[in-house]
Amino acid sequence: MQNPRASAYLLSLLLCLASLTGCGTVKSLVPGVGKDKSAAADSGERLHLSVLPEEAVAILREVAPQNGWQVVSTGDQFDMQGPRGKYFRLETDRFIGGRKSVSGVFFSEPSGTYVIVGKQDTGLPEALAAPLTAP
Repeated sequence: MQNPRASAYLLSLLLCLASLTGCGTVKSLVPGVGKDKSAAADSGERLHLSVLPEEAVAILREVAPQNGWQVVSTGDQFDMQGPRGKYFRLETDRFIGGRKSVSGVFFSEPSGTYVIVGKQDTGLPEALAAPLTAP
């Protein structure tokens, strides 16, 4: 090539094309991007259910004992604007660590309800996320 400007342009075009096609196969580090979404949510995510909060508590009462948890208490959750949903408190006995207690809220939304899936002492335990969404 006799024109240096044209050869530089062609070289930069080829490098851009190579980088675009090469980076398309790189696995994403952003959570939730590029992975298949399962029915159950991961820790810290919202688990959406197409039932009312009252029905979600009733389903939780059925599912929890089958997975080693006991529903200790339930009730109404309120904030400054009024009712928000239904809270729950679960307990389980573990061989190592003893009794564990977690609490969470089934929040009301237009399409039904949602609950935050948690790991520590707040939210729905991850072990109950999949059974709660099973048909």
